[in-house]
Amino acid sequence: MKGANGVLAVGTDLYVLTSGSLQKADTNKKLTTLADGMDASTDGIEMVKENEFIVSCWNGILYYVKADGTKQVLFDTREQKINSADIGYDAKNKIVYVPTFYKNSIHAYQLK
Repeated sequence: MKGANGVLAVGTDLYVLTSGSLQKADTNKKLTTLADGMDASTDGIEMVKENEFIVSCWNGILYYVKADGTKQVLFDTREQKINSADIGYDAKNKIVYVPTFYKNSIHAYQLK
């Protein structure tokens, strides 16, 4: 895997972010690409629904990845030079928490 960074274990599957791709490894070591074409700085990953994910990139982009592999940019703070770190997700309240590098803050976004 090239540039493996963010990982998430769900049941017997391991989801891995690799230089702009979201991949799934199963117990038989079968690797499946679920989404591609994100910024290469992919970092944090949280499952928000079955087969749907929030993915952060350390350079300041947050993606919503749908089950069909399409993705939507939820925010992009590169122009403001606000880098994002790993993320946390409160499933009950549907809130994504995004710590920032160098800005000493945590941003919170509620999913609709």
